[in-house]
Amino acid sequence: MKSLFLFFFLAVSAAIYAQSASTAIKPKPSYCNEPPEAYDSRKNASAVKPAALPKFNSKPVMEYRVQVAILRKTDPTKYPFHRSLVARYQPCEEVWIVESKQSFRNRQDAEKLRAELAKMGYGGAYITTLVGYE
Repeated sequence: MKSLFLFFFLAVSAAIYAQSASTAIKPKPSYCNEPPEAYDSRKNASAVKPAALPKFNSKPVMEYRVQVAILRKTDPTKYPFHRSLVARYQPCEEVWIVESKQSFRNRQDAEKLRAELAKMGYGGAYITTLVGYE
């Protein structure tokens, strides 16, 4: 009887440890706790002005994406998502963003995907606006 109880206790302990190890939250990267450094606020800044930032021949373009969910303390691999969706991890916020793989230049195209996803059960889907560069 003692050996049966010991076996049961060890089996339950191993199962709990395996589950907690697989769902452990990864620590935040160090850059999440540090404020961003301004371009002109270096500690050993000399009297000479730094070189100007490079200029690019790109122009901003408005784009749209469909977001479906923001998952906190939940692993997205446990849930099946539509083939047009992807989950991205945001380490500083410790959340998963589930959104469309594709970004759309035309808001009507994003609305079509949102309506299609709403028919499939993603009723809380919404459109986010992005700034892209070309």
